[in-house]
Amino acid sequence: MYDHSLRDQIVAEVHARPFHKLSGPLALCHQAILYEGVAEEAVNRSVRQLASLKGLPLPQNSEGFFFTRNDRWALRFEPHGEFYSLTLYALVTTEPPAFTDEEREQLPGAYLCGVEVICQPDDPEPLLEQHFNDHQVSGSSVMGAAGQVFTDFRERSDSRMSRVLVLQQPKMIDYRCGRLLQRICEIDTYRHMALLGLPLSNEVMPEVTALDQALAETVASIAEARREPAELIHQLMQQAARVEDLSARSANRLAASEAYFALMYSRIEELREERLEGIQTIEQFMDRRLDPARRTCKATGERIERLSKRIARSTDLVRSQVDLSIEGQNKDLLEGLNKRARRQIRMQAKLESFTVIVVTYYAFDLIDRTLRNILGDTELERQLSLG
Repeated sequence: MYDHSLRDQIVAEVHARPFHKLSGPLALCHQAILYEGVAEEAVNRSVRQLASLKGLPLPQNSEGFFFTRNDRWALRFEPHGEFYSLTLYALVTTEPPAFTDEEREQLPGAYLCGVEVICQPDDPEPLLEQHFNDHQVSGSSVMGAAGQVFTDFRERSDSRMSRVLVLQQPKMIDYRCGRLLQRICEIDTYRHMALLGLPLSNEVMPEVTALDQALAETVASIAEARREPAELIHQLMQQAARVEDLSARSANRLAASEAYFALMYSRIEELREERLEGIQTIEQFMDRRLDPARRTCKATGERIERLSKRIARSTDLVRSQVDLSIEGQNKDLLEGLNKRARRQIRMQAKLESFTVIVVTYYAFDLIDRTLRNILGDTELERQLSLG
């Protein structure tokens, strides 16, 4: 027996992105950055250089996820399929940390979203006004009343990030705090990644509607037989090509959006929210504000798929129409062949009758000539004998 070649990778996957032992007071800034064609090797190299500039110990692995910290800072790097996230922790203050302009220029990719999280034990009332002004705040008691989370989901003009306030209760242990902070970061990231499908959905929806109407007219033409089958098939082929183009442009993005929506709601469910009097929960906010976007993205993908199936059924109808036409032509051709065969049979019968008459005529003529010859010779012999 020997170890499978992928055994170590499979075993390590369970601990690939662990939660960290963290406790307030602390602050963090979390950013999600799209690769936008940048190679992962370049991202790994730049992030490790950033960790070195922050005075953080470099991770032992040369690529992939890592978490490093010292007494003042901590940095978490997490690569994903189409984006990577960076989380910078300030462990000695509640003032949210930030990447400098030079550090931002060093990081490759396109900045998508970010969130500042402040974690501290304190009374919520003055803090809410301090951090969120008079904006509507969503919040709840989370993880079995081990803490409270508040946010207005608004992007701040100075940092271009939203802000979340976490009030840690004494019974919140360090690993639970680390898990809570990570879930908050993931909710913000997956929320924005999921919404990447909405602009694309709004862009392709008019094209889907136009194709739907064009297909309806084509189907009406099929039913009323107003056009030739060849013309209908050509038109359906053009519509099918346009639908396939729409599917190629949108299918992956819309499917990814649905997956990110599912991940976001999964992370919200893991918060185990309990409602606070007079404040809507994070889940209620997401249901009200994001559910229409989710339904739009989902409906767009379903409409494109249904349109493709309808075109396939319409093509089958035209093919059936063509098959019926071909069968009718074959029937007419066979009937014509049968008529020609019957005429040939009648002609052959007449020819055979005529042949019998001719043969009979020639037979009688031959007999007559033979008899004449025989009778002629007999008469000649009789006359000679008399002479």
